[in-house]
Amino acid sequence: MALKKKARQALILDILNHQVIDSQEDLMKALERMGYEVTQATISRDIKELRVVRRADKHGQNRYQVLLENVETTPNLVIEGVKTMATGATQVEFIISVKTTPGSGNRLAALIDANQIDEVVSTIAGHDTIHVLCKSKAASDSLINKLITWIE
Repeated sequence: MALKKKARQALILDILNHQVIDSQEDLMKALERMGYEVTQATISRDIKELRVVRRADKHGQNRYQVLLENVETTPNLVIEGVKTMATGATQVEFIISVKTTPGSGNRLAALIDANQIDEVVSTIAGHDTIHVLCKSKAASDSLINKLITWIE
């Protein structure tokens, strides 16, 4: 059975609040067990729109969690996030590769995306690496200097 977007997203939030879900595949299976079929692409879009990131919970278990709008979107939080989660940064033309502590890639990328940093077009996150696409070489030069200062 298909769900309208708002209903599907509300159901996703309910599932994430009551179950430990640590992958898009697990989320798709949870919805399927409830009788709803969704594609991986739909889940991916919903996760982004709902500001869901995969991070360790208070017990250290990785799971999808919703970023809180009013808490997570301040420039100082990005700086603190870089200081605590980033271990290094390398610039290649207008792309910056940021190494993070294990499991922190998605969380730090979400912080960067949420703050709409002037130099940044987009991020791609993995388990312990983020690729930051900058608007230009000059923007990349500016951002790498900030990141290195914050990491040190």
